[in-house]
Amino acid sequence: MTSTVSRQQIVKVFEVVSEIFQEENIKICVKESLKGGLITGISTLVGGLVGGRTGLLAGSVLGTIATLQMTSNYKSLIQVINELNYDVQKKMFDALQNIATNIDITDVIKFGMLLTTNQSMKQAIIFEIINFVRNELSMEIVRS
Repeated sequence: MTSTVSRQQIVKVFEVVSEIFQEENIKICVKESLKGGLITGISTLVGGLVGGRTGLLAGSVLGTIATLQMTSNYKSLIQVINELNYDVQKKMFDALQNIATNIDITDVIKFGMLLTTNQSMKQAIIFEIINFVRNELSMEIVRS
């Protein structure tokens, strides 16, 4: 069944998963973390050299604010999935289907019910998506 799944079916499944991510306050961060850390670190160093302890604090605060302004780019899971090509969507879908082996996850109603009633399945799905996003898409996950 999963080999002939359509893009529309995949997106519907991930809409259900996205609702869970919203409930759990999980966002996908597509900002450049290394660049942000570098900017904050340099501004903290410069502030400390120029103003001592007070400059250190001011430099870190200003560096953090600058980094947030430059790189604050968070997306919902469904936004990220909609931007992926079909092959990557299918790969992510197959990873989820492997977890939910006893149910056809293209049956969105059953899949949604499973996730609302089975906490361990819900956590397994969240874990799998987070791993996929980190390992395959090189993006970070942020929990509020």
